[in-house]
Amino acid sequence: MERGRNHVAMHRSDKSALAGGLTLVAALILAPQPSRSQEFTMKFATQTINDMQHEYIKVFKAELEKATNGRISVGVFPASQLGGAQRQTEGLRLGTIEAAIGPVELFVGADPRFQVPALAGLFNSREHLRHVLDVPAFRKALFDVAAARGTVGLSLHAYDMQSFAFKAPVSKVADYSGKRIRVLASEGEQSAISALGGSAVPMSLPEVLPALQQGTIDGVNSVLGVFVAFRYYDAAPNLVDTALWPILSIALVSKAWFDRLPPDLQKAVLETGSKLEPELNKWQIARIETDSKAWTDKGGKIVKLAPGDQQEAARRVSAAAQAVVGKSAPLKDLYDKLKAITATVN
Repeated sequence: MERGRNHVAMHRSDKSALAGGLTLVAALILAPQPSRSQEFTMKFATQTINDMQHEYIKVFKAELEKATNGRISVGVFPASQLGGAQRQTEGLRLGTIEAAIGPVELFVGADPRFQVPALAGLFNSREHLRHVLDVPAFRKALFDVAAARGTVGLSLHAYDMQSFAFKAPVSKVADYSGKRIRVLASEGEQSAISALGGSAVPMSLPEVLPALQQGTIDGVNSVLGVFVAFRYYDAAPNLVDTALWPILSIALVSKAWFDRLPPDLQKAVLETGSKLEPELNKWQIARIETDSKAWTDKGGKIVKLAPGDQQEAARRVSAAAQAVVGKSAPLKDLYDKLKAITATVN
């Protein structure tokens, strides 16, 4: 009898222990747990390589990952690894590419107004371009265009004023006649080439060097940094430093991705983007000098048009720019706004 009582007591004790254990497990499950910081991936694309745009992404990666303690991981994708202009523009809007940097007119597929800052008549020198980019009203005008098309403006950079690299020597405006010249797909750039007497050939950057080598095109419009990075000095060693319009780089972030970030990470992305601009500006100034030496060391030549030809070229491309903006009220409104701002800057 005593043995039976002990068995019942032990059985009750086991049930109590089990119940207590289940209660403890439930309490642990229901208790507030320490929140784990969500991590995000940011693929950052550019079409160029070993230049200011590529350098910007590399420095941005290091600074943002440090500022966010690794909560945002930045992938660096130069040399059109994530596609050309159309692919990058679409990716930004859809959120499949989180960020990209390139000439403003690269993103004309998202909004024709992106070509406006690259039109002739707004900037009169490299120094003028650099000073204008520090003006808040100028930055806001471009970032407002970005915001209207599902992107967030991150930073602006004075890459350089444009120049041409040709297979054959070019020393005057008349030499442009009939030349097939690679351009981006913006109407403004194509119109400028036509005004100089050339034939504009829109082409993605990875296709340019083979096209020069094969004689599909006679020259390319871009900047010295691109010419050196892609080693055009062998195929098109004749550089004409015309500085008729700017190559102005803009870094954009996908709004679809940006809106998923918590406020502290949004703040870190924007602050990092703008914080890097002064140092990258210094880096680019030094790089232009280095690239100039590299170009001539490799057998390339650098010439300028004679003053009379330079004035004629400037007149033609400025007239072409006015013809482009005259077709569209949004383009003209933005051009006039930017022109008013640049006119106040020395």
